[in-house]
Amino acid sequence: MDHPGTVTDHRCSLETLEQALLVLDAKLADLHLEGPITLRVIGGFALMKYGVRAEDRAFTVDIDTVTRDFSPEVTRAIHEVAEELNLERDWINNHSVIDQDSLEFVESMYQAQWTLDPSSEDYRCIQLELATVPTLVRAKIIAADSAEFSGRSQDLPDLFELLRFLGLRSYEQFATHFPDPYEEYPEAHAAVREHFARH
Repeated sequence: MDHPGTVTDHRCSLETLEQALLVLDAKLADLHLEGPITLRVIGGFALMKYGVRAEDRAFTVDIDTVTRDFSPEVTRAIHEVAEELNLERDWINNHSVIDQDSLEFVESMYQAQWTLDPSSEDYRCIQLELATVPTLVRAKIIAADSAEFSGRSQDLPDLFELLRFLGLRSYEQFATHFPDPYEEYPEAHAAVREHFARH
């Protein structure tokens, strides 16, 4: 994820990470796996795939996924690509998923839906699925609500850019599309209300 204080040398453009996936795909082909690995992508890489992040923020250090854990041989291939291309060791980052139960919890929390990325045709051994834009919004609402404690600085700008991407122009529109009936995310909603009041 886009953690503050990360070595800036590891900041990657979309093009760099797409090239890394091609390199990984070639390594996976050599492993003769039973089938392709699935990457269910969320976070900065997904935002860049949709063209949501503004040009001056169009980078990330990793590809965040909500995916079952990889086999040791796949993980080893991921680390080899990191060494070869000077990426973060865990440039494919599945850290939000601990086990099958947490996978289901994360997907439920985000009300996650996925769409097959057309670039999957470029790979033999990788199926790339992107979180839908509404899923990304819900994920950013949750992350932005705790940004003060996590120290993450990207989440609110990402949320605002997602709302612009969706064409939402008022807090009322936002609250209609992304209601918070139990007031679980008051900080995020307050920030969105203030954002629209200024624009």
